[in-house]
Amino acid sequence: MGKLDGKVAIVTGGGRGIGRAIAEGYVREGARVVVTAARERSEIVASPPRGRRRALAVVADVTDPTACERVVADTIARFGRLDVLVNNAGRGMKYISPRFLTEPTRFWEVEPAVWRMVIDTNVNGPFLMARAAVPHMLGYGAGAIINVTMNYETMKRRGFSPYAPSKAALESETIIWAQDLEGTGITVNEFCPEGQRRRA
Repeated sequence: MGKLDGKVAIVTGGGRGIGRAIAEGYVREGARVVVTAARERSEIVASPPRGRRRALAVVADVTDPTACERVVADTIARFGRLDVLVNNAGRGMKYISPRFLTEPTRFWEVEPAVWRMVIDTNVNGPFLMARAAVPHMLGYGAGAIINVTMNYETMKRRGFSPYAPSKAALESETIIWAQDLEGTGITVNEFCPEGQRRRA
């Protein structure tokens, strides 16, 4: 028996990296998981082997409201409910410059289209996914939303526009949504893989 037996989760951006690790961990603990990726389906490697039957990979753009609603609807159609939403999908600094760690890009040098892409994915994406998921969670009287973010110092780092501002916005969203959902049985938290975790 795993800690998450009977639970159903959506992990956005779960095709690789942190998102994939979260999805695989959930499957190992007994959850059924829907993993989204923006470009191609991913295959979750989970143990035990039956874990593959607990996972569903879908292609979905979290900046598209219709796609977000479809992911939630498909999750409920496939697994019967939705307990956890992990907002992990995001666009990072590599879209600004491949040399962002050694040659900081000043904010006025960022192409507007790239700025919009990062903000749309990192700020609007979690909103659209949560907006689609919350009405169902309210019906159950329980649920959890987890927003993947970064530490406060990185949010202020030189040359990290617009990624850092997008994560600061996500932190604000987390705090406000937790207040909006107070008393509903739905929790909203942020997870910082760099070692800082804050409960809102």
